[in-house]
Amino acid sequence: MSKLKRKFGFAFPEFVQLGKKRKNLPDWQQVRVAESWEGKGLFESVAGKPSRLSTARVATIYFVFFSCFLVLLARAFDLQVIQGNIFLGEAEGNRLRLEINHAPRGVIFDRGGKILAQNTPGFRLLLDPQRLPADKKQAVIAKLAFILKVPNSFLAERLRNAKGEITLVNDLEPDKALLVEAESKNLAGVELEVSPIRYYSYKEITAHILGYTAEASKEDLAQKLTIPYVLGDKVGKAGVEASQEGILRGVNGYKLIKVTAEGENKGDIYQSDPHPGQNSTLSIDIDLQQFVYQALQKKIVEVGAKKASAVVLDPYTGEVLAMISLPSFDNNLFAKEITEQKYQQLISNPDNLLLNRADGAAYPPGSTFKMITATAGLETGAISAETKLVDPGFIILGNQVFENWLWRESHKTEGSINVVQALVRSTNTFFYRVGQMVGEKTIVKYANLLGLGQKTGIELPGETAGLIPTQSWKLATKGEPWYPGETLSMSIGQGDVLVSPLQLSIVTATFANGGRLVTPTILKTGEPKVVRENFLKKETLGTVREGLYQVVTGPSGLTWVFGNLKIPSAGKTGSAESGGERAHAWYTAFAPYPNPKIVVTVQVENAGHGSEVSAPVVKQIFEWWFTRQQR
Repeated sequence: MSKLKRKFGFAFPEFVQLGKKRKNLPDWQQVRVAESWEGKGLFESVAGKPSRLSTARVATIYFVFFSCFLVLLARAFDLQVIQGNIFLGEAEGNRLRLEINHAPRGVIFDRGGKILAQNTPGFRLLLDPQRLPADKKQAVIAKLAFILKVPNSFLAERLRNAKGEITLVNDLEPDKALLVEAESKNLAGVELEVSPIRYYSYKEITAHILGYTAEASKEDLAQKLTIPYVLGDKVGKAGVEASQEGILRGVNGYKLIKVTAEGENKGDIYQSDPHPGQNSTLSIDIDLQQFVYQALQKKIVEVGAKKASAVVLDPYTGEVLAMISLPSFDNNLFAKEITEQKYQQLISNPDNLLLNRADGAAYPPGSTFKMITATAGLETGAISAETKLVDPGFIILGNQVFENWLWRESHKTEGSINVVQALVRSTNTFFYRVGQMVGEKTIVKYANLLGLGQKTGIELPGETAGLIPTQSWKLATKGEPWYPGETLSMSIGQGDVLVSPLQLSIVTATFANGGRLVTPTILKTGEPKVVRENFLKKETLGTVREGLYQVVTGPSGLTWVFGNLKIPSAGKTGSAESGGERAHAWYTAFAPYPNPKIVVTVQVENAGHGSEVSAPVVKQIFEWWFTRQQR
């Protein structure tokens, strides 16, 4: 019998019977009866007596048998035809395994070709519970725990909660990867994938620009893309990594392997190589970026502040040469598998470490906004370069008193001054009067024309639009009408006016480059994206530029800060009330004057006066930049 079983297989054992093992053989009478069946009716007994089975009963039996046959036939059709492909796929899955070779992302360079983000070799350890036999579960857990140096209970818990294939380790060390590979025959359901790890060379210094990557989420996997994401793919989640995802992302390689039921590799059936993503060159000058980071970090420590930001850009092309946000974080934490505890520490930090303050946060601009109010007055003809207004020290409107800073500090007035002098002295009362002359709608118009109240369009996610309040906005948001006093507050950059350091840099660049509003870019480019040009009179540009120049060089300006700087510059200070004990310190400037090469804006939160805090940092940046240019 054993030979026959080997011959026919175990699918048919009940039909294979040897003669010597048969029992209950028929006797001669039974044979005689069988032989006498010739032509006799099936409904009669052998002795000629009528059968007890009536026609109705036989019909019922036939019907039952026929029904059972139809059910079996339908089930066979379902299994063979309708669900055949499904079962075939499952059967193939038992002997075929797909391995993914995750494509490396493109390299990110600074404008000079220095590497900002690259890939290092990495391994990803996976576990598929469906391929892990129950009788081997404990042995596999024990062996993995030994290799990974983690408790058995940790892996058991991960396995218990798994609903499908899971990632055990996202960045497995090479020595542990070798151990896993060596023990692969004893690690059923375990798979090792090549998965490049992103590495950011400058960590905190470029974190807010570059952003970071993370493993593809459920939402990423569900996207209907031409090349869908697969489990284990890295996806850009912030900064350039996110905005340039379509460029930086590569195409994975795949390997189809024939394996035994125990997981033993029997050879490759199909293989495709991964294709790395495209490289990206940014406008950032990493040497300048490092210097600005260090100078700003030193300043906030010196003045006892915690948060600050800075933007350096080319006023003609809009290329961002440096962008700093403090405090920062090490984006390499995300490149590997960040722990839940560490992630919660990052997102719950009261200083909001992940926020890019340079373009993602908006603040009252304070006196830097007086450039816009001056423009509104000059463009409409409400004032000219020669118009003089008397500073009374304060303006009373209803039951409110709107003071000039000089009156508030020493009860002195500026006398009769023009717009250039008002910009130099940052005289509130002059701009209060101009605001009253032109009205808030005109101020809003020129603020919008200069790019405020809207996103700049830089290739970074999370940018804020800021806020230029209007009557309709206030009514819809606060349910209140617009009050005359709000026009006065707006005219000096207070009230509900909010701008980002990047937005203010673009305003300054417009005056620096002769009246062209350009879109800032984080990518290296020789062609500027001009939003609009020739929308301001030459006389307006000349007057405001002269005012900004006198802020630096005039007898009552910032000569005490910039006096020994060989490169002439122009700029505007701002000390914006923030609700805290100290104002936000602003300074935005361009150099050299009158033909600038760079624009710099520095903002330090809750730090004091812009002239004392931010202007000295801008001076250091100018010194560093132009010293290097002269080499």
